[in-house]
Amino acid sequence: MMTDASNVPVVLARLARNVHGFCTIGSDYEPIIVLNVQLSPEQMRRTYLHELRHLQKGDLWNESYDEYGDKQ
Repeated sequence: MMTDASNVPVVLARLARNVHGFCTIGSDYEPIIVLNVQLSPEQMRRTYLHELRHLQKGDLWNESYDEYGDKQ
């Protein structure tokens, strides 16, 4: 599933310092990008682009996708 970048809402939230951001599905089944409000503007920009690439590649809808693999 491809996502139109112009329509993806962004939410700023206070997350753990080691979490820069993530994408999730809202109650309307549409994607949302969540960014850590504690990041610098440049870190937010990079994290936003990183999460947007996940949405554009369809990672959010791929049940077998695991960004961290066995590292955790």
